[in-house]
Amino acid sequence: MLNVLLVEEGWTATIQVARALQAAGCRVTVATLGGSYPVHTHQGITWRAGAALRDLRRFALDHDCVIPMTERLLVELEHPAVFPHITASQRRLIADKHALLAHLATAGVDVPIQRSLDRAHELGFPLVLKGSTGAAGAQVKIVDDARALPAAIARTHELGGTWLAQEYLPSPTYLVGGVFHAGNPLRLYAAEKVEQYPPRTGPAIRLRSDAREVLVELGTRAVSVLGWTGLASVDIMRRADGRYVVLEINPRPWSSIAGAAEAGVDLFTPLAELLADRIPAPNLAFAPNRDSHVFPRYLLADRYWNLGGLARAVRDLLGPRGRDWRDVGFTARYLARYYATRAQWRGF
Repeated sequence: MLNVLLVEEGWTATIQVARALQAAGCRVTVATLGGSYPVHTHQGITWRAGAALRDLRRFALDHDCVIPMTERLLVELEHPAVFPHITASQRRLIADKHALLAHLATAGVDVPIQRSLDRAHELGFPLVLKGSTGAAGAQVKIVDDARALPAAIARTHELGGTWLAQEYLPSPTYLVGGVFHAGNPLRLYAAEKVEQYPPRTGPAIRLRSDAREVLVELGTRAVSVLGWTGLASVDIMRRADGRYVVLEINPRPWSSIAGAAEAGVDLFTPLAELLADRIPAPNLAFAPNRDSHVFPRYLLADRYWNLGGLARAVRDLLGPRGRDWRDVGFTARYLARYYATRAQWRGF
């Protein structure tokens, strides 16, 4: 049995990944950076919090595999047990979303037009300001008109880091995710992000699986250019002329990863095989037009706070996806970790 350590920063999707790896035959421990909560074991999974990065490097020695759940941890948590093993070039690209897009463009993958902030007006309005790091939309701002641009740029200076202006694409966002080995897909799932929270820039709270070849081909080509092994997802949008472009690659578990299982895709049995240094045979089939609501995240949106939305939430809570959330003590500790880490994320 593989002893797996997930290192996270408060992701609500962590419990889904932990449970799925446990079901695939792994012994799972979760370590959350920051906070000061006691170690506890819940239904076979051990949860730790309060660790600093330097402490995790020592703690990781007791595990066969260490899976960082965010890009920042992938870049900073250097340890022989970290999965996947990444090259210096991959580390540089993961650390800088702008550099990764430029790398994709050089390889012939369509990406959005980008400009420096002093040339942002050349893109017209609306436009997007995007940081070179960040997740869950914290470093993304849609600027609707020229009057709002100076204040938005001033805010990027307050936040620090590197920012670029990007063309605005008035289309839904699509996701292509899966398990990969050296850039080759082993399992795949593609979907439209029907609803996002926060709207337009945040993670998906409702998806619908979409098997169109154009999405699958573009998403897999982007991951192939990165040469990635492990879980990854690609965000895609459509230009007015119908061409699709890659917004970014997220080389990690994504927040709406549960949608893959609802489309008939088992991501975690093949992932466990990769962790054990085995390469499973590819199976890229998934069911189209399967809706998935991301529980409990969809409750952040006001429109679910009505009789129908709350009835759905009760069904989800009483069903398999609510297994862990039915434990009040676990939910309280998890939400405390979530909000403690989210408070450290600075955005618009």
